[in-house]
Amino acid sequence: MISKILVALACTAALVFAAEDPVAVVKKKDVELQTLLKKSSHSEKEMERIKTLLNESFDFELLAKKSLSNNDWKAQNAENQEKFVSEFQRMVRNSSAKRLQLYKADSTVYEPAKMKGDKEARVVAHLWNKGKESVLEYKMSLVNGNWKAWDLVIDDLSTARNYKEQFSQILKTKSFQELIDVISKKADESEK
Repeated sequence: MISKILVALACTAALVFAAEDPVAVVKKKDVELQTLLKKSSHSEKEMERIKTLLNESFDFELLAKKSLSNNDWKAQNAENQEKFVSEFQRMVRNSSAKRLQLYKADSTVYEPAKMKGDKEARVVAHLWNKGKESVLEYKMSLVNGNWKAWDLVIDDLSTARNYKEQFSQILKTKSFQELIDVISKKADESEK
């Protein structure tokens, strides 16, 4: 019995210690992204890779949940929550690729991660493009041994807060299903 407990503790400790430094996670994605962004035109395959790089580090379920009020989220059944997360992810994925200039940088400097316990971190990156600085802050959580961002703050504008304000306005006059329809339509438009 004691050996089983020790094995379980060792596995748990291995997961915690195996997680990369959150700054290293952001840097690794950024190096490949910047290489792709420096090209003057992109193939369909490269555009898909850009979308993947911009989005594979996000915890879309948490970002989607934080883009709604607690009451609006809790009022939905699991099926509606899942549909919302799916369409929200599709919308963010497609619209992020349309705004590539936001991510383009001549140089980037990363601050050391600001840790909150061992499962939450904030990574701040200073990007310079043609002499103009932008500050990106990744709010991250450790999910299954991997650092995932649940918010991206660009020059003090929070993605999660921005969506929350927009969705709150929509839900004042429309149903939750209509909100999902609006998000689906935006995702479709961004694919073009």
